[in-house]
Amino acid sequence: MTRARLLLLAIPLVWILFHFLSDGSVLTAGNMVNLFKYLSVVGILATGMTLVIGAGHIDLSVGSLLGFLGAMNALLLAAGWPLPAALAAGALLGLAAGALHGVLVAVFRVPSFIATLSGLLAYMGLKQHLANPVIPLQNEFLIRLGQGSLHGAAAWVAAGLAVLIVVAAAGRKRAGWAAVLGAGLLAMTAVAERDRGIPLSVLALGLAGAACHFIAVKTRAGRYVFALGSNAEAARYAGIPVRGVTIFAFALMGLMAWLAGLTATSQLMAGAADIGDQQELYAIAACVLGGTSLRGGSGNVWLSVLGAVLMASILNGMEQMGIPSTMQKVILGVILTAAVAIDPLTSRLAARKTIAKTIVKERT
Repeated sequence: MTRARLLLLAIPLVWILFHFLSDGSVLTAGNMVNLFKYLSVVGILATGMTLVIGAGHIDLSVGSLLGFLGAMNALLLAAGWPLPAALAAGALLGLAAGALHGVLVAVFRVPSFIATLSGLLAYMGLKQHLANPVIPLQNEFLIRLGQGSLHGAAAWVAAGLAVLIVVAAAGRKRAGWAAVLGAGLLAMTAVAERDRGIPLSVLALGLAGAACHFIAVKTRAGRYVFALGSNAEAARYAGIPVRGVTIFAFALMGLMAWLAGLTATSQLMAGAADIGDQQELYAIAACVLGGTSLRGGSGNVWLSVLGAVLMASILNGMEQMGIPSTMQKVILGVILTAAVAIDPLTSRLAARKTIAKTIVKERT
């Protein structure tokens, strides 16, 4: 059974299980809307992290970076900058921060773990300096991004477009599971319509996922990223610009950190010193649950998003049950360890199955 099928089966099963364990508080319209609203930040980070891990690297800075970029956007708006100029400055700053990590890794040969761990500490200090006290967000458009929703016809049109994109991208071979996912999207829209509608932050996640998926699958740069993660030396001998691809992957991650920071800041309606704390760990966890190999060379953006949904669903269910936050982290750690341990086993089983089929074909 493929990773996509496992995730599409596991997510509703988790909802149903925790719904009964929490005395019916999970599968309610209000809780499901909140679930998808607040997983959008981790989901956006996971879309970019898929390419970074796919290239054989890691980025530990993105949690602190998103908090710093969100505080910077709030500060620029408070200083009177026009919205387009403030957004452009934040996006360029995110690209520059990501590119800096890429340069340290690709040019100066600093291990990505060390380079981005240094960034984590630096951006954490900067955001705590800027956003202490908090910086109120003074722009109705951005506040609506975090607090607004699509209702009625607009919500159904958005859901219909999403279903069409899913079905078109899946093709004939995966038409059955695309239909299941499409039906799930329509069902979730119906549930959301019973409460506040589809959160706009979910649309931001959808746009980030579509952009990163397109880059990963349809562009030369995206294919080079995973080729680099599979075998860096072979990629170099094949003429792939290893340094440029590495810088590109980290720069894209920086841009996704900016979008995630904008979303998180708009949800809180302020730039705050604790925004983004530990979000890098959750983004990496979402990629692992989505099947992205920590050794590099493989990964799927949409599966990472589904991994974020699964992880957020488990955390949400534990909260509804009243499990203390300390124990939630322990349980999530155990789940992630199991996911990482099972992945090589399933890969070996799949390889053996493929070899067995090949042998049978040759004999017949």
